[in-house]
Amino acid sequence: MKAQKIFFSGLISLVFLSGSLGAQNILTQLQNDKDQNVVYSGQALGGAFLHSNGWGLFFEKAKILSIYKLWFWEVQTANMSSPRQVKIQNSAYPDAKSYYFGKLNSMQVFRFGTGMNRRLFRKNNLRCVEVDAVYSAGASIAAVKPVWLEIIPANSEQIPYSAQYDPTVDNPSNIYGGASFFDGLNQLRLYPGGYAKLGLNFDYANKYNTLKEIETGIIVDVYPAVIPIMAYVKNNQVFVNLYISFGFGKRWY
Repeated sequence: MKAQKIFFSGLISLVFLSGSLGAQNILTQLQNDKDQNVVYSGQALGGAFLHSNGWGLFFEKAKILSIYKLWFWEVQTANMSSPRQVKIQNSAYPDAKSYYFGKLNSMQVFRFGTGMNRRLFRKNNLRCVEVDAVYSAGASIAAVKPVWLEIIPANSEQIPYSAQYDPTVDNPSNIYGGASFFDGLNQLRLYPGGYAKLGLNFDYANKYNTLKEIETGIIVDVYPAVIPIMAYVKNNQVFVNLYISFGFGKRWY
């Protein structure tokens, strides 16, 4: 009799424990379903990206219009190098600084734009990856600074001095190396233009209110005039780049 009481007590406890665990699992599932169906009001993220001719940083803030669509504005900055530039060093001077021979100007791009994310594949649970189509456009401003080098004079002292690179006079034999970055800042020139971006965004975060994104696509910058980056080659006013970005951020109600 005592053994039967112990058995039934244990059985009842097991039933209650199973029911409690089942209820907890149901509540957890309901909470997850609630989280994935909640329409957050906004989000923000920042990060870095690589593109065909350099790298950059970005910040993006968005208003969530629905679970399938959001509107955002973005700020980006990126350097724009030439695929033709090659770094060399004057072999006659072992301690000479390296530099890019033939480079006339360094170029930094600043983008200010707005765009849309449209959901292609929704994240049904936290093990899934969400996929969005992304497109944006806006202003692109190129800040262009002349390249200055340390030049070896023809006199007997041969003490290098800083001067703006002149491809009609300077050559690998009379260039000692690159000058200070600050040389030529007072000659900075701005080229206003525009850009357009098209890409795919992949969100792999393991929480609904956080963002961990990889984005890849194409971005095009267009300017009204040719920007002289290199000597001896044809320069462009349209810059087409493939890119991949890595971003982290948060959503809020």
